[in-house]
Amino acid sequence: MAGFGVRSTGSPQHRRLIDWLERMVDRLPGVSVRSEGFTIQRWRPGPGLLLGPGAVPVASAIPYSAPGLRSGELVRLPAGVPITADNARGKVVLRDFPAVDRGYFAEPLLHQDMVDAGNAGAAGVVVAFPFPHEQVKGYWDPHLGTHYRVPGVFVGSDAAVELQVGTRTTIGVLAARDRATTRSLIATLPGTSSERVVLDTNTDGVGWVQENGTVGLLALAEYFAELPLRCRTRTIEFVFATGHLHRAAEGSEFRARALDAEYDSGSVAYAFVLEHLGTREFLPVDGRLRPTGAGEFSAWFAGSPALAGAALTALTARGVDRTFVLAGNDPPVPDRAPPQCSFGGIGTHFHSHLVPTMAMISGPWTLWAPAFGARAVDHDRMRRQVLAAGDAVLALGTVPREQIAGPYPALRQARASGAATCSHDLPPEEVR
Repeated sequence: MAGFGVRSTGSPQHRRLIDWLERMVDRLPGVSVRSEGFTIQRWRPGPGLLLGPGAVPVASAIPYSAPGLRSGELVRLPAGVPITADNARGKVVLRDFPAVDRGYFAEPLLHQDMVDAGNAGAAGVVVAFPFPHEQVKGYWDPHLGTHYRVPGVFVGSDAAVELQVGTRTTIGVLAARDRATTRSLIATLPGTSSERVVLDTNTDGVGWVQENGTVGLLALAEYFAELPLRCRTRTIEFVFATGHLHRAAEGSEFRARALDAEYDSGSVAYAFVLEHLGTREFLPVDGRLRPTGAGEFSAWFAGSPALAGAALTALTARGVDRTFVLAGNDPPVPDRAPPQCSFGGIGTHFHSHLVPTMAMISGPWTLWAPAFGARAVDHDRMRRQVLAAGDAVLALGTVPREQIAGPYPALRQARASGAATCSHDLPPEEVR
């Protein structure tokens, strides 16, 4: 998977990966494959450029930032100081990367800075990491798919010291925007009943971590396709979804909407999402990200007692440590259906649509930092996680749909009666 390079949504590399996945699942016995297509305003990534008194190495362009060259005085705005027309118009804004426990927590702050800079008429945004260039080269976040109005770049800590506040600085992003199509793959493996289990991940990604769920899902498809039909009590649908790096076309959300509409007919048992498998823990030490020797903490979200029980049993049997079985990732809101919306990643789409859901996910520092390569993944741990996922599916094969559902039917009734629900809005392609 990683050999395809950066698989930005709708890029040639992403298309080649999808074509390869299609060939791999299409050859499996009994499997049928179809596609769901989407048209997007694609961002075609290229290098960033930063010129002060001299050239400054750029780790990467901030995704979806505006192509082109702009110049202005370099100003540093500390964390917590809003970017406004008064302090940023016509200037290149230097920000420190937000002080967060893991990199993915910074996305809403980075996104807001890019939006604010565009609204303020800034010339551009430079975000300086506390880690060296070699570790953040190719960093990719935000991944909302919202096209910004200004160019933006990331720089490492060793490059940031070359910047001189108060000097005229030129910032550039050599990227392109155009219309393109992308597609999700849906591979269906019949069981002894038409009731379905839906296994989901995304295909667009930037390294060995994001998104290696494609490999886990492919391994599960190969395993279940080789089982005798009698061992598959339910039909299994494998969804290789597009659009997670361009969330205006989030394929998992559109699949979740379809399952939501079908669920009350009895055709769906549950959904199961796999993301960011086998990750190693890297933590900041003396200005660098260093491996701790442990696996990254991970979560296995489960929306009902039956799903949580299957998760706990599978994790214990396969010796998967540092993993929490959780009912949600956000504070519960009473009288909302469901009380907790977030399952940490794309599992959120299915759970918040009130389809019984499990989701495996981790969020290491290496998630959006592809420079760590294969070192970011413990492949033995990844294998044990995928085996645990397969164990859970097998164990749930004899559990009635009504037992798997747990609280979901009551939540669906509450929603139908007017209870508050989770938001299903997707990010816009253009800043509003």
